[in-house]
Amino acid sequence: MYFVFACLGALPVLAMAIYQYFSVAGNAAYACITGTVPADAAAPQETSLLASSKTAFPAGRYCEWESSSGGITTYQTGWITTILACVATILVVLMTILAIRERSPRKLFVALIPALLALVAWVTVFV
Repeated sequence: MYFVFACLGALPVLAMAIYQYFSVAGNAAYACITGTVPADAAAPQETSLLASSKTAFPAGRYCEWESSSGGITTYQTGWITTILACVATILVVLMTILAIRERSPRKLFVALIPALLALVAWVTVFV
C-alpha cells in the first residue's frame, strides 16, 4: 500500500521535470518571446527582452523585460509545479521509508523505485 502511494507521489515530481522541459522548449529566449509577456513590458519583441534563462528552482524559465516606464519587469514560471513537487518529494520519502519497513529485504529495490524516479527528476531539473 505504501509503495502505491510512493508511486503516486512520484508523478508530480516527474511532471515538474516535464513542465520545465516544455516551458523552456530548448531556447529560453524564444520561449519568453512566444510565451506570456507582462502587460507593462515595453514591447513583446526580441529587442525588449533583456535576459532569459532556464531555472532550476523554481523549475521553469526566467524572463526579464524592459518596462514601458523605463524599469525592468520580470516573469518567472514554475512556482506551482515546484511547490507541488517539493511536497510530493516529502511524501515519496515518507512512503518509501514505510514501504521498506513493511517489505522483506529482497524486495528492497522495488520499494526504492519511486524514490529513485523522484531523484532522477530532480537531477534532470538541476542539470
